[in-house]
Amino acid sequence: MSSRDPFQSFTWHSDIFSCQSNDISSFYARLEEQASRLGLQARKLGDAGPHPLELYQSPAQKADQPSILISAGFHGEEAAGPWGLLYFLNELEPELFGQINLSLLPLVNPTGFKRGHRFNKLGQNPNRGFVLENGRGRSNQDTSSEGEILLAHSQLLAAASKDGILTCHEDVLLTDTYIYSFEANQHPGQFSRELRDALGHYFPIAQDGLIDDCPVQDGIIFNHFDLSFEAFLVRLGASVGVCSETPGQQSFDQRILANAAIIKRFVELTLAKR
Repeated sequence: MSSRDPFQSFTWHSDIFSCQSNDISSFYARLEEQASRLGLQARKLGDAGPHPLELYQSPAQKADQPSILISAGFHGEEAAGPWGLLYFLNELEPELFGQINLSLLPLVNPTGFKRGHRFNKLGQNPNRGFVLENGRGRSNQDTSSEGEILLAHSQLLAAASKDGILTCHEDVLLTDTYIYSFEANQHPGQFSRELRDALGHYFPIAQDGLIDDCPVQDGIIFNHFDLSFEAFLVRLGASVGVCSETPGQQSFDQRILANAAIIKRFVELTLAKR
């Protein structure tokens, strides 16, 4: 498989949102609108270039409710993740917050998103360099400036994701979909299969083989612990983890809908475990 060029620019038009995929001002304006409607609490963790890196949380979080974290926009050319999260929020009713503590990192790499390319404006990969050592997060030579910010708040993010982490990615090279999943099992369980199928409703599921040197079977790369954000949070104690991969060679609006669908299913499966 040819490797991704981290500075190749990818942009698409969304008919759903009537804008380009990298229209960051439109994205932030719509996000603010939904945060206000839902009463989400914004917490600035740091600055990603000229943009704030913010965590949004549902109001009045309760200790007896499950806590999940949904993140998107680690790679700037994977724009359907943030827009899919926004689509999910558009459809959401605040009554849900009486059942679940929801935390969101809607756009981790805004400088890459704005340019439509994978890495941030410093040429760093924001989804690498999350090292866990003696129960604490630390950086290494691959940690991005965004990663440093997230590592500085690892206790907060561990609490936010204790019942699960979902991070929405895309694979710009593919026409098929797949997921990375983490469960405390030897083999993927119903949780992994249902989330794969949420994407499989929209796109063909990837055939068995290797993707980025990882073995994929039945559309799932299982318990692959690298130095990514989601693997880090599972190591820190998240009970399950998923990284969704929608295919960048397919329709952008279909990818938005697929990302919204897997977020919705992730919430539903978390509630079904109660």
